[in-house]
Amino acid sequence: MQPAAPSITRGLDLHRVGRLREAAAIYGQLLKRDPKHADALHLLGLVLHQLGNHQGAEPLIRAAIAQRQNVPEYRNNLGMVLRALGQAPKAVEFFRQAVRINPLYADALANLGASLPWLSGSEEARRSLRRALVLEPAHDEAWGGLGALERVNADLDRALQSHRRALAVRPMLAVRRTNLGSVLVEAERYEEAEHHLRRAVLLDPGLAEPWNDLGYRYLVRLQVELSDRCFRHAVEIRPGFGSAWAGRAETAFASGDPGTATQYSKRAVETDPGNPQLRFRCGIHLLAAGDLARGWADYDALWQKSSAVRRVDAAPRWSGDDLAGRTLLITADQGIGDELLFASCVADVVKAAGRVVLECDQRLVTLFRRSFPDVFVHPYDRRGTHSRPVQHYGWIPPELKPDVMIEAGALMRWFRPSVAALDAAAGPWLTPDPDRVAAMRRELDRLGPGLKVGLSWRSRRLTEMRNVHYPGLPALDPVLRVPGARFVCLQYGTGWQDELQRIDRPVAVIPGLDTTADIEGVMALVSQLDVVICPSSTLGWIAAAVGVPNWLLYNTPVFLEFGTDRYPGFPSVRPYRKAQVEPWEPLVARVADDLAAWAAQVPDDG
Repeated sequence: MQPAAPSITRGLDLHRVGRLREAAAIYGQLLKRDPKHADALHLLGLVLHQLGNHQGAEPLIRAAIAQRQNVPEYRNNLGMVLRALGQAPKAVEFFRQAVRINPLYADALANLGASLPWLSGSEEARRSLRRALVLEPAHDEAWGGLGALERVNADLDRALQSHRRALAVRPMLAVRRTNLGSVLVEAERYEEAEHHLRRAVLLDPGLAEPWNDLGYRYLVRLQVELSDRCFRHAVEIRPGFGSAWAGRAETAFASGDPGTATQYSKRAVETDPGNPQLRFRCGIHLLAAGDLARGWADYDALWQKSSAVRRVDAAPRWSGDDLAGRTLLITADQGIGDELLFASCVADVVKAAGRVVLECDQRLVTLFRRSFPDVFVHPYDRRGTHSRPVQHYGWIPPELKPDVMIEAGALMRWFRPSVAALDAAAGPWLTPDPDRVAAMRRELDRLGPGLKVGLSWRSRRLTEMRNVHYPGLPALDPVLRVPGARFVCLQYGTGWQDELQRIDRPVAVIPGLDTTADIEGVMALVSQLDVVICPSSTLGWIAAAVGVPNWLLYNTPVFLEFGTDRYPGFPSVRPYRKAQVEPWEPLVARVADDLAAWAAQVPDDG
């Protein structure tokens, strides 16, 4: 019997069942007979694309389009090839052409939505993806693209919904479980994330992404060795995987090795230079290793992230040049603790600039106005959403129109470029309300003799990832047993009242003081304490800002040590340091011993 003559139908049959090389051989035979066979050109190009030879695929599909101009599949698949080659703008144009030829072509709509620039074209992308889903409700690529789009726009709930729909369509496709697991990690729903990521690894052990996300999941648990094994496996599969190199940096950092963390972070940035998160974390690691010049420069990438505050009608960004005779707007964008910390630079800015406009959290307005009388202070006008904030500047008087602006956190780059500069600028920088100070002094006097010790034990936001940095109230029991000390609650947030009730130790609560909202009151109270004992939190910066001794309990490395074993520029901070993987008990015991030795020296009358 003679072998069957090659045909498009035979090639497609092999192609559909994944026998790509055999299909390619048939398409090649057809092209030997007819070099202008449009379908054979297109399908051979598609096979090469699926085999990873995108450069070989492009001219073949272009040649097919030259033969048959109005076939939307040809243009859609050329768009896919161009996208794989990193030519997203050209890919978008071919997807648009495919949709113009056939407005009901769901694949092209899904590809268009997934390829548009999501930060500037998110609404068009969302419309394209949704149109694809109207046409084909079970289009898993469209659901996956919509989930990725919502994730970029920081709407994790919608991202999860979309990825769950994609997984329901293709439950045995590893990438669907990977995408869902990755968003679950970001949403800090780690147990469910681990389930899906493990399944993804079983379905496709050669896929780098689930190994990478499992690495971050184990890192949260401080299972550092297991975490690093996952990241190593991810970069063995894909050597240019920036996120996995960044994961290796974080495991080194958690292990107390900022030097190695910096090496891996640099590798991550090299593999993905346009990723601001990778550059920002590289800046953190450089700062922790003591390289302030390069560290602050990379830290600047924080304001390039998609989650950064968008500013409407703001002045151009200041780049460190001469400010004499110019008006500088200092903008707020991080938490209130960061605003307090970075306000330590404001007095230096006043000396350098002609005029200064400072925006801040409403809770800080009167405090900043009192502390910086030569500065125009105003609460920020923040709109948008929590995950995508937008700030407006219509409140600035015309006569104070800024020439340039800078984020408060970026001031450190220009005014604290070295450890020496930090130490030279050391000292209190905020002035509490004298009337509130007197009132708080009276409240403390009512507690009787002894050291007056302010106490907090955790952050306002409790998550598995963050909790490793806070000892919690029960762990501080040895400190609370120290005789001769009167403890005052400085804890903020919610639920701390119940925590106090569960311990059998006296901790005073100042009547009527809202420790979350009343920053002026907390500042006045702290200014009259003998010492504040707390983990790294807003309270630490409140104490530092008024020059009160602050015994700070924290994990190392931390970037604000700048390669030292202390907090340069903040002399009232007494460091109590431990490695992340170490327990809190030995450190707390040392704090208790030091406090007991001090309390023993204080006369009984206080």
